[in-house]
Amino acid sequence: MQAMKRSILADIIAIAAIAILVAFTFYWIEARREVIVLCDNFQPGVSKKSVERQLNTAELMLYDTQFVANGSRINAYSPLHMGMMSCRIEFNKQDIVVFSAVE
Repeated sequence: MQAMKRSILADIIAIAAIAILVAFTFYWIEARREVIVLCDNFQPGVSKKSVERQLNTAELMLYDTQFVANGSRINAYSPLHMGMMSCRIEFNKQDIVVFSAVE
């Protein structure tokens, strides 16, 4: 009877671990897709307000703004990728996109 309870408990733990892995993988893929799709929208000539409005709709991304000598830069990333993938958007002094790329 004890061995049977342990076997059932082990099966439940294994199923839960697989379910967690599947859920994490799904969110990881969606976060990657979100970074790529949004970054593709940020072509030269787009305003910073438009970029920020689009980034604020993202569910799995965060972004940081940095001010540099010739304008500013936004780095958008997903915490799920642990810094391995991000979208870098550079703006001129008029807050217009001059460059964007997935890194």
